This record gives sequence, C-alpha cells and structure tokens, in this order.
Amino acid sequence: MAPEEATRRLHPADSASLAILAVVTVTLAISTSRGADLGNALALHAALLASYAVISVALRRRPATLLRGILVVAVMFTLYTTLGHVAFAAMPWIADPWLEAADRALFLGPSPSLILAPLGATRWAEILSIFYAAFIPYLYLSIFLGLIGRPEGERSEFVTGFAVLYALSFLGYLFLPARGPIVELADQFPTPVQGGYFHALVLRSVEAAGGPHGAFPSLHVGASFYAALFDLRQGNTLRALIYAPLLVLIVLATLVLRYHYVVDLIAGVALALLASRITGRRAPSPLAAEVAS
Repeated sequence: MAPEEATRRLHPADSASLAILAVVTVTLAISTSRGADLGNALALHAALLASYAVISVALRRRPATLLRGILVVAVMFTLYTTLGHVAFAAMPWIADPWLEAADRALFLGPSPSLILAPLGATRWAEILSIFYAAFIPYLYLSIFLGLIGRPEGERSEFVTGFAVLYALSFLGYLFLPARGPIVELADQFPTPVQGGYFHALVLRSVEAAGGPHGAFPSLHVGASFYAALFDLRQGNTLRALIYAPLLVLIVLATLVLRYHYVVDLIAGVALALLASRITGRRAPSPLAAEVAS
C-alpha cells in the first residue's frame, strides 16, 4: 500500500473506537424507539461518536501521535463508566444465569464461585482486596508506560491493542449485561465476604460506580493480561515477569471477592490474545506518515 493511501485510512485504534461508539449509539437508538428511558444516554453517546469521528479524520496523517492515545483512553474510560448500567435498560435480558450455567458446565456441576466461597471468610479476602484495588494504579501505570517513552511504532501498537481489547469487551458489557456472582448467587453464599480496610475500600469503589455490573468479560483480567503480553512482545521480559504475580493475584481476587465468573476471566484472556494478535497486523508504521508528509 502506498504511503499516501495509508494516510487516507483511519488509524485502526480510531476505527475500533468509532465502531464501538456506533454500535452503542445504534443500540440505544433502537431501545429508545421501543420505549426505554435512554434518551440522555443516547444523546451522550451520539455526541461522543460525532466528536470522535471529526477528531479521527483530523488525525489520519499522524498514526503514532500521543494525542490519539490520550483520546482513545479517554473514550474507553468514558464508556466503561457509562455503559454498564445502560446495558441493563437497553437489553431485555440479563446474562447472569447463562454465565453461571457455563461455569457449572466447566466444573461439571458445582459453581466455582461457591467452591471458593469459604476463602471469603478468611484473611485472604483482605489480602486479595489489596490486589483487586491495585488493578487501577497498575492499569494507569501500564497506560502511561505504553504511551510515554516508547518509540512511535510501539506506541501505535499499544494504542491499537488497547482500543481493540476495550471495544470487543464492551460488546460483552452491552449485549450480555451481568452483575456477577456477588448478586446472582447472593442467597447461596454461606457467609458474606469478610475483610478489613481494603475490602471496605473496594466496596466503596464499586458502589460509587453504581454497584456490580459489566461482569462479562473481565477487564480486570483482560487489561492486565494485555499489558503483560505487550511487554513480552516488545522484549520487556523483566517487566512482564514482575507483573505476572500481580496478574495471578488479580485473577484470584475477582473470584474470591465474587465479582466475576470463571468464564469472564477466560473471555478476558482470549480477547487480550486476540487484541495482541490484531495489533501486530494492523498498527501502521509511523514511517508511512513521515514519507507522505
């Protein structure tokens, strides 16, 4: 492909962002037309779609720009906060029974959430709450390191994978709305999760976000796995290995604290692998833009 032709095309990170915004907007428009009270949500997401469409066209000739990375992250974080509860109003179903049934099928009968329930009454609940909460600073650090101080080609790849991972994950949030075992199996757990300061911090954070939602897939696991995988692909093996224990503990935390089904974690890992694979093929070289300009 000629450099001039490459720069006329949207960056794949922009394409992924526009695609998920378009899917959300159309879905909300259909739901609103059928009587759902989603007019404000529709207006917000339509405005995001229109605004980002204009920005993405303006940035076509700059494939590795830092500004694009910041804007993609901002769009995805906005969707993360707006989409979870909107999905329950937009969809005429709740996916929790299906996800819990899939978990039982994986374990040939017993639900893994109930198998792990006794750990919620031990000191492990508080220990794992620390690592569940640590996901946020870990994610922010990963994004910072992915955008700052990297060669332009690596930055472009990171942003592309991040956008693809979140866009695909939000399809699950939208079309398979679920609240997780903590709600679906609430009457089956023998005891509530018993933690201390850090577990209370997690509970306050979840409640501030409107309560449990967006169970499928797990972005706690998907985003953590993608960040470690990206470092491995770029040769930063030591950093990836340092992150590996944190990733394992985050996986355990999502289960013991009852926010995710096992199938949520499997889906998160699968989407991270898919995003990483797409990234290597789709992220454009910054050289093409330099030649074209």
